[in-house]
Amino acid sequence: MSKIETPFTWILIFIFLSLPFVYRYCDHFYQIENARINAEMQIESEILANLLLKQEARDLLINARTLNVQIKHDNDPKTNIFAVELSATASYDNENDSIEYYWKQISGTNVANIKESRKEPVLNFDAKEGNYEFQLTITDSYGAGCVDTVLVKVYPEPNSCPVVIIKN
Repeated sequence: MSKIETPFTWILIFIFLSLPFVYRYCDHFYQIENARINAEMQIESEILANLLLKQEARDLLINARTLNVQIKHDNDPKTNIFAVELSATASYDNENDSIEYYWKQISGTNVANIKESRKEPVLNFDAKEGNYEFQLTITDSYGAGCVDTVLVKVYPEPNSCPVVIIKN
């Protein structure tokens, strides 16, 4: 054997004897990295699930606070409004204090003739097809107040295509 082969042989022997340890280290590192990735994916899944639950809860809340109305078909295309009445007459104060009502339209075409009077628990307005949002603030004589909102969706007057019959 030459002088070059002997050190090279020892290097090769060292490498081959080290391979199981290197493999075990790499496998251990791979398992740790895989566990980290799985944990991150689990966290992301939980975050996504929570976001979906919050969106579903928000949608349910919006649906519960939405008044859906439809303009009635009356054979007159010029009548395209719906008389809407929002009532807070069931509202009350636990201590029987006097309360004031303050209606405010938040969105949609301005339809409500809201008076400055804070005594009216009922809001009446005529609405065309569209979406409207109103906020009601009720305040007692001590200044404590609560706020709620309602969405009003007015659907257009239903109409279908006439039936066409051609005879020979």
